[in-house]
Amino acid sequence: MKLHQIALLPLDSRPCCQWFPQKISEIAGSRLIVPPFELLGKFMKTGSCESIRDWLVSAAGEADGMVVAADQLAFGGLIGSRTNERTLEQALGTLEALRTIKENDPEKPLFVSSTLMRISITGRNAEYVHYKELVQHYSELFDRRHRLNETGVDAELEQVKAQIPAAILDDFLRARERNMVIHQQLIDWAAEGIIDYLTITQEDASPVGLHILEQRKLQQQIYERHAQSKTILYPGADEAAQTLLARMLQTLGMRKVKVFPRFTSESGKLAIPQYEDRPIEETVKAHLWAAGSVIVDSPSEADLILAVNPPLADLTNDGNHTEDVKAFFDSRHMLSDLVENAKYYIEQGRRVAIADVALPNASDMELVRYLLDERLFTRLTGYAGWNTAGNSLGTCISQAVARTLTELRRAGSGESMEDIDGIPAKATAMKAEAAHTSFLLSRLMDEWGYQAQVRGKANNWIASNLPVSPWDLESYYDQVNEFVVERMKELFTATRPMLVDSLTDTAALSVRDVQLTSVRLPWNRTFEVDVKLDVTLG
Repeated sequence: MKLHQIALLPLDSRPCCQWFPQKISEIAGSRLIVPPFELLGKFMKTGSCESIRDWLVSAAGEADGMVVAADQLAFGGLIGSRTNERTLEQALGTLEALRTIKENDPEKPLFVSSTLMRISITGRNAEYVHYKELVQHYSELFDRRHRLNETGVDAELEQVKAQIPAAILDDFLRARERNMVIHQQLIDWAAEGIIDYLTITQEDASPVGLHILEQRKLQQQIYERHAQSKTILYPGADEAAQTLLARMLQTLGMRKVKVFPRFTSESGKLAIPQYEDRPIEETVKAHLWAAGSVIVDSPSEADLILAVNPPLADLTNDGNHTEDVKAFFDSRHMLSDLVENAKYYIEQGRRVAIADVALPNASDMELVRYLLDERLFTRLTGYAGWNTAGNSLGTCISQAVARTLTELRRAGSGESMEDIDGIPAKATAMKAEAAHTSFLLSRLMDEWGYQAQVRGKANNWIASNLPVSPWDLESYYDQVNEFVVERMKELFTATRPMLVDSLTDTAALSVRDVQLTSVRLPWNRTFEVDVKLDVTLG
């Protein structure tokens, strides 16, 4: 059996963009070809677009398929795409690599993601966090006035505009205008067959804002160019390459994973998550289709059940959880329905993944406590609960698709005994099992450990002890990083015995040990953490 090789250009150097796809590839038993880490840039320093272009054209020759984050190729990363550091001509110039790749090998699948700009600027420091909120308010008021024709907002719109430095607002609007040209070019290339599948993911937004008219303009172009089967626009950003990796795995494996999405309530389906512009049910469906899976109408038809923990809100995107504890503590939040149903199907030998999208930027503490107490977390086929609902969905679905494909392949006629590129089947199975388990536990210590518990403590410690913002640690990185590392080690030490006990009962192969191998702040801020756990299998 041949090991599939996939070239993947990440959105930027953050673990969610660079490391997550590598683990998902390991879970699926494929090989990921990625660019040298130093080419991707870091935080406000953009990646080297010309060097990335050269790497991509070269890597395409040895890959069976390619996944490309266009924002890295055109602008040097997501944050670079929000500024005017690179001109339209420069961005289009490096994007020409996509045409070159397709001309060199027309049959090789090429999947591309691009990000529709958020409705505000990057919160790079305390000053910009203030302007970030003002620019978002301006964006929403502008849309209400000029698209929805609300005449009563004129005075407020002018008042908000007056508080934003003209240079900041002009840079924001010019970047949007330039990026729209890029999206339109990519849609044309999808229609022409240069790109085999294109995702345009909507970065942080709300139900109103400048992005709505942009979406409509792009959707009309998709319609006019007969590209509806090749292009999709939906909420997300950082996870987009993972989603297209899941699609590539199914494309190269010539098998689609059938998924049944299940929600805890009808009202939950209609809730609009914070930072997004539509009901969660619509976002779930879009992510599944973008990932190349098939949505089925009943669990009996499904290879995978996707249990969704939706926001507890009534058609709003306002969170109503407490600030100190990432939880609702509301009897309407039907966690027993989600967990007990998942337990039933898992005990029946079915695959269940949980998309924890109830809260932004953290696990739902009530849900994870329930799963850990019932010894269910380590039996999941996938889990994610970080940043936006779209980010969590993309990661959860990608991991679950990779895991499901591996299990379906092993269950196929004779394939469980087949070696891959000369590597014994048992060794391959152990590697995939270790990758899945370590990634699952890394999600636990990231979303439940850091985001829901340690990050808040770190931000409070900074406010009490340092003269900087959590959004830019300036010269205080080492002190803050040390604080985070120590708190994470303490939490892992307290949690490890329960994890080992749970894994001993549930892992497909016996687990001898679980270790926290890496903790650090990958960028000079506290917004995300790079946390890795490794498992040793018997």
